[in-house]
Amino acid sequence: MEIREYRIATRCDHRGRLRRCRDPMIGQCQYCAKGFCARHGQIQQDGQEICVEVRCERLRVDVELHLVFKAAARERNQDLRCGEPDCAQSHSLRCDRCNCRFCEDHLRQVIMTTTRGGELQTEAVAICDHCRARLPLWADE
Repeated sequence: MEIREYRIATRCDHRGRLRRCRDPMIGQCQYCAKGFCARHGQIQQDGQEICVEVRCERLRVDVELHLVFKAAARERNQDLRCGEPDCAQSHSLRCDRCNCRFCEDHLRQVIMTTTRGGELQTEAVAICDHCRARLPLWADE
């Protein structure tokens, strides 16, 4: 049995044009898992750790907007209405991503590949228009 020794990162992972930043690490980005220093990321008041990478900032903003959307959709669902803004139809189906309820016009069946238990699985899922629009942002690059 081989014993491996792991080194715990203590320096910033941010790469400039010519070299890597060597400042002390203060956090680890919750989106890309890279360590960052005070110049290349921040630990927010609510404890979120986010680096300065453009994609990570887009993900942070997307999560904020998604939470606002979900709250509004759930409020509409309490009145038995579709979760989509400005839709007066009653809801009949649940989105497999956000768990809000929508009418048939605002829910689509999509074939997705997911990882469950370490194995890739392809499955059909029902997702709302809002969640479907978010998929490209969260896809691995």
